[in-house]
Amino acid sequence: MWPRLGASKLVDRWILVTLAASIVAALDGGWLFRTAALIPSEIWRGQIWRLVTWPLIEIGPMAIVTTCLVIYKFGGELATFWGDRRLLRFMLQIVAAAGVVSVLLSTITGTPLFRVGGWAIDDALVIAWARQYPTRSIQLYGLVTLSGRQLIGITIVITALYAVYAGPVAVAPELVACAAASLYPTSLLRR
Repeated sequence: MWPRLGASKLVDRWILVTLAASIVAALDGGWLFRTAALIPSEIWRGQIWRLVTWPLIEIGPMAIVTTCLVIYKFGGELATFWGDRRLLRFMLQIVAAAGVVSVLLSTITGTPLFRVGGWAIDDALVIAWARQYPTRSIQLYGLVTLSGRQLIGITIVITALYAVYAGPVAVAPELVACAAASLYPTSLLRR
């Protein structure tokens, strides 16, 4: 079941900000992209807003569409069940944790990191939804039907597979988001 547009002010604004920021970043010559990106050296210089702004900018049309659909579908259903405040708290905690751990990993290993994009948000929302609705089914691309429990495993495996090819630091925000959403205390997920 798809949530109604307008059912959650948070979800509506989140989609609008993601669309607007991504389009502006594509047209402004890279200023917003460089200002919001997760860049450890800039965070160490005091630009701490980067810990939470990096997932709001997508760099391609398919990424924008995918992230907005995930926010709408999974974020919308979670907002309906949890309420906007709980969803906002959950996402801020996940995004901040992903940012902090990724910056620390990049700094410790000396591996450069320059990240924007909502893939970590997508993973966190999918896992949170799947934990909230473990027996509900969802069909992926008309090819396979998965239960919520199965969706958690598939999401983690796909993200880990990307980490094998791109490197763990490059995919650190997504790996941390998957881990944080999977390990998030059940008492805070349930109503």
